[in-house]
Amino acid sequence: MGYFNDIPSIIFFGPLNDIFGSLVAILSAILATTLIFSQSKRWIWLNLIGAILSWTGSFIVTLDSLMAGNIIPKNTANILRIEHGFPTLLTTHSQDFGFGLIGIWLIMVIIQAAQTKSWPNYLIGLGLFAGIFMMVGLAGSNGALGFVFIYPIWCILLGRRILKNERKGNY
Repeated sequence: MGYFNDIPSIIFFGPLNDIFGSLVAILSAILATTLIFSQSKRWIWLNLIGAILSWTGSFIVTLDSLMAGNIIPKNTANILRIEHGFPTLLTTHSQDFGFGLIGIWLIMVIIQAAQTKSWPNYLIGLGLFAGIFMMVGLAGSNGALGFVFIYPIWCILLGRRILKNERKGNY
């Protein structure tokens, strides 16, 4: 549970956080899926494992957002939890754990991009920085610095690079 749940003037940030967190997680899984075949044929299995990790993390983040009671009513979330056995995966750190799995995928992509020299150094460095901070969530700590601030900046820069290279006809 959040520290500021009882302040009426900012109560709308809870559902907003859950919606945008789920959206970022799902878009990350889609990005992981699209990058499976983009680097090199020898990395396909590693990319596939990374995409599976990313989809698993996305599922955990989205399920946690739904079960928090901000998107669906709390009584429905409690019924799903109690009567149908839906667990709260890691209690208060489910989203951090899910984004930690996405961070593992990000580190895997960054390592292969560094080895193949297919991306510029600023993308590799920022992605490595974001991935490390996101993986902090695997230890049960808060990895918000990675997935709230650094990771979206990395995604925007990667998107700009992809669009720039598509215009030139190569990726």
